[in-house]
Amino acid sequence: MFRFVRAWLIYTWGGLHRYFGNQNNMRSEHEAAVRYFTRAYNIDPTWRRARLERGILLYRELQRLDEALVDFDALLADDPTYGPALFNRAMLAQEAGRYQDALADLEAYLRLPGEEYQAEATRIATFLRQLIEEKDGG
Repeated sequence: MFRFVRAWLIYTWGGLHRYFGNQNNMRSEHEAAVRYFTRAYNIDPTWRRARLERGILLYRELQRLDEALVDFDALLADDPTYGPALFNRAMLAQEAGRYQDALADLEAYLRLPGEEYQAEATRIATFLRQLIEEKDGG
């Protein structure tokens, strides 16, 4: 229990750095947030939310796609039905131009019940299907 509380406190501190980085467009705050999320995850490796948030931050704010992909892949290796990791890995793949991979992750995400971004995932999957069809000539 103490390990989780300590990890949560460090994770929360990372969230504050992320917030300040977003509000002030400061890369140094985002880098600090990555360090805190990493520390929180290292303290309690069973707490996947810390690793997920690090991956999201690496992907969205810092554009370090390869590092973010490592986090998403590791989370999905532990639990292939972890919706937030599937959705964010799909968004990363789409941004990287890997449309088939993005579509596969979105389709897996859409098979999960009660996920938060079902409508967005459906819309993006439809767009990706059309894009892939056009790219393939047809």
